[in-house]
Amino acid sequence: MMPTCAKCGKPLLEDMRFCPYCGQPMVAEEMERFEPAKGEIVTSVAAPAYVVGREGVFAMAMTSGKLIFARIQEVQLDRGKAELRQAGIFMPGSSSSDNVSRFYEMSPEEVLVETKDNFSVEASDVTSVRLSYDGDDEGKYVINIRAEELELTFTLPYDKYYRDLLFRLFEGRVTW
Repeated sequence: MMPTCAKCGKPLLEDMRFCPYCGQPMVAEEMERFEPAKGEIVTSVAAPAYVVGREGVFAMAMTSGKLIFARIQEVQLDRGKAELRQAGIFMPGSSSSDNVSRFYEMSPEEVLVETKDNFSVEASDVTSVRLSYDGDDEGKYVINIRAEELELTFTLPYDKYYRDLLFRLFEGRVTW
């Protein structure tokens, strides 16, 4: 049986730390006392994200009111890993999205200042979001976000969960 959120009752995956629908932190059974987080929290993390015009691989951390793009630190061996992966050799832990779960333990401000390349987009500033599908490789979403002084294009892996998160955050502003 799938667990459900104690606050909104929606179904959740067992390894989720927060409800993606309402942001409610999941209570671990071994915890005796729970203190809710103060202020804004990271509710979801999507990776890898590739941002047009910026170098490197990012993770997209989502709160109830903003997207934070956090550059994932890459080791120098990534080129070798990519070549091995292309040759069909699997290396455990070799994903470029390694250790993105740390963002759930950080405040949005801590995620934003972790590296100088990190940046955020306030959901309230966004006027439109264009979501499309690119069938190359394993498939990916191409997301174009427009705000008054910003146009941002990035890709995320083809995962309906990521799509649903964007639809929820930018409700009424997403075109498909």
